[in-house]
Amino acid sequence: MLITPVLLSPMPRFNPPLATVAEASDGTLLGARIADDGQWRFPPSGEVPEKFEKALLTYEDRWFRYHPGVNPVAVFRAMADNLKAGEIVRGGSTITMQVARLSQVNTSRTYSAKMSEMLSSLKLELFRSKKKILLMYADNAPFGGNTVGLEAASWRYTGKPSSSLSWAEAAALAVLPNSPSLIYPGKNQEQLKFKRDRLLKKLYELNYVDSLTLVLALDEPLPGEPKPMPARAPHLTDWLYINKRGQTIRTTIDHELQERATEILNSHQKKLEENNIFNSACIIVEVVTGNVVVYVGNSTLSETRLHGGDVDIIRSTRSTGSILKPFLYAGMQQSGDLLPNSLVADIPTRFQGFTPENFDMSYSGAVAASSALSQSLNIPAVRMLQQYNTDRFLNLLRRTGLTTFNKPADHYGLSLILGGGETTLWELTGAYASLSRVLNNFNRHRKYYREDFHEPIIFADGKTEEDKHEDAEPPYTASAIWLTYEALQKVNRPESETGWQYFSSGARLAWKTGTSFGFRDGWAVGTTPGYVTGVWTGNADGEGRPGLTGITAAAPLLFELSGLTNSEGWFEVPREEMTNITVCSLSGYRAGPDCPETVETLVCTTGLRSESCPYHHIVHLNNTRTMQVSSECYDPGEIVNESWFILTPAMEYFYRQKHTGYMVLPPFAPGCNSDKSIPVMEFIYPSPGVKIFIPRDQEGNLTRIIPEVAHRIPSRKIFWHLDDSYIATTRYLHHIEIVAGTGNHTLTAVDEDGNSIKCGFEVVINRSGLAQWGAGGGGGSSWR
Repeated sequence: MLITPVLLSPMPRFNPPLATVAEASDGTLLGARIADDGQWRFPPSGEVPEKFEKALLTYEDRWFRYHPGVNPVAVFRAMADNLKAGEIVRGGSTITMQVARLSQVNTSRTYSAKMSEMLSSLKLELFRSKKKILLMYADNAPFGGNTVGLEAASWRYTGKPSSSLSWAEAAALAVLPNSPSLIYPGKNQEQLKFKRDRLLKKLYELNYVDSLTLVLALDEPLPGEPKPMPARAPHLTDWLYINKRGQTIRTTIDHELQERATEILNSHQKKLEENNIFNSACIIVEVVTGNVVVYVGNSTLSETRLHGGDVDIIRSTRSTGSILKPFLYAGMQQSGDLLPNSLVADIPTRFQGFTPENFDMSYSGAVAASSALSQSLNIPAVRMLQQYNTDRFLNLLRRTGLTTFNKPADHYGLSLILGGGETTLWELTGAYASLSRVLNNFNRHRKYYREDFHEPIIFADGKTEEDKHEDAEPPYTASAIWLTYEALQKVNRPESETGWQYFSSGARLAWKTGTSFGFRDGWAVGTTPGYVTGVWTGNADGEGRPGLTGITAAAPLLFELSGLTNSEGWFEVPREEMTNITVCSLSGYRAGPDCPETVETLVCTTGLRSESCPYHHIVHLNNTRTMQVSSECYDPGEIVNESWFILTPAMEYFYRQKHTGYMVLPPFAPGCNSDKSIPVMEFIYPSPGVKIFIPRDQEGNLTRIIPEVAHRIPSRKIFWHLDDSYIATTRYLHHIEIVAGTGNHTLTAVDEDGNSIKCGFEVVINRSGLAQWGAGGGGGSSWR
């Protein structure tokens, strides 16, 4: 019986290497990478377009819908023609038989091979639908050169998907598999046109097209030589090739935004190249879903290709600079360790092996925490991290989704807040998007969900609707996030800077920049309730450049990109977990009993347990308010008790240089003992208990230490003693040079009024000659 050989015949199957295809959210082709065997063969498609199907069946197999896989009439006609010619000139193959032949490797054109094809075709028809068989043909038919399959052919020859083919294009592609080695676009055009036009006329005869369509189709030019595949997101396509090879991947990318963002980035890149800055990248994430709508992994300019243009910067780890400061600020707001405008010391600060400096190398003495954040001051940030604890901060970062910080806290130290660690633009932008999502969802549902913290989503089916799990202890609360975003809106936007004008002056954006040490990385991240935009600029090889800062190189690009996405309104205030408290108008701390002027400020409820103002004290003055007195040296009835804003001596020294209204505490009247509770001196360097590593100079001598003291009355003389031995006297400028040997030492400073302070420190000789900090605290670090 015939059924037995049919069942025993091989079932046509295809398992060839496939190209990797990246699609935008609407199916637009973003890019593709060729299959491992060098063929442009796209993964199987879901359907055959109607125009191509009609053209193909008209040309190849008009009775496809009716025969069982073999058309006896066509077979007998082919046998007669072949016998008459004395050679094989006609195959008589149906679409199904061609599928069977395509599934076999190196088949010969013999009668035995033809019989095998027939049996396999009959089996295929038994177990597969006509639609499936037609799909198998369309996906695996040769279309000339190294192009296999309809979809690849459509993009290669027409630059469009097969669903958008015209009748002329569909007809041209339908005739190619019949003789792909002889006729294909760009070769033997006359023969191709003859076959196409004859097919078009046949389609007209079958009433598939009308006369007008026929005339227009006949006048349409033939497809030209193969076109390059689209490259709308080349770095994303490369990443998909590595991670999803041989698949068609539908991404979340908005192809229109992608193209506009690429144009904007390349335009800015041309300006950056004038300073030998050759690389830049950007990513835009939708807040509500976490979907990535723009992914530009690097500039696509020709000059960029010569300087690491193939590097996907979005996935590359880079030094963070100060881009993490908002996460610390939010953590301290949430914990109640800090109020929005609490003063933070901004004075020369030195730690073992680490000397932070502000970007402009100046000191403010004291600055409001929110201003320190908006101005990206480094010293206040380091002091805040010291108060908050590095271990605690690292835990926050990891819970927020920043997985690249995978070493213990001791590895990073306090430099973590200034670029001592690395992250990727991918994770950084995702973390900011998670914060915005938490704030939006809390305002909407009054709840926190663990699922709100997740990395950006690039696959269109990457996140399905799922049950959300409430989070009783989220990494960040909505109130802390809102206060942080309020501070980040206050960053100045100089109109003179190129790019700022592209962002509507009425739009609101919470944004932060960062610059790594050595001017190697320029970061900028900004958020609205709808979208988060992340930008990086620099050189892929890590070369630093003067002027490569987040504010000058990355921020203008950030603002122009932010104008691409419309996000109306602003984040709602999460009032349910906030409260108004009375704070000191000068210190920003909770108002104490001695604070003369106060304001109401909206803070996290945890702010209720924050410290009260430590800077206002009641002082006793004479009746002219020019001298401090006491009841022991002045008529108690004449004493004026007044609240006075008193910073520490070191803070005061720098603070009054920028705040001319600051009132210095009057001196004590002659014969009156000073109030020891208010110090008049403070060591700026060294700090008590510090370990100082001293290198040797080029001649082998130990370099010197430069201690410094701040005095409320600089004109007072200070007498210096090292280990109880007098060494120097200073006035006005209170710093000296000393040489100290290995071991523990005590430095004592005594002023002419008898006030004294002491500082113990340890000196360690650095045998290698390299200082972890140099004499007087060298080895400074500046990030912004």
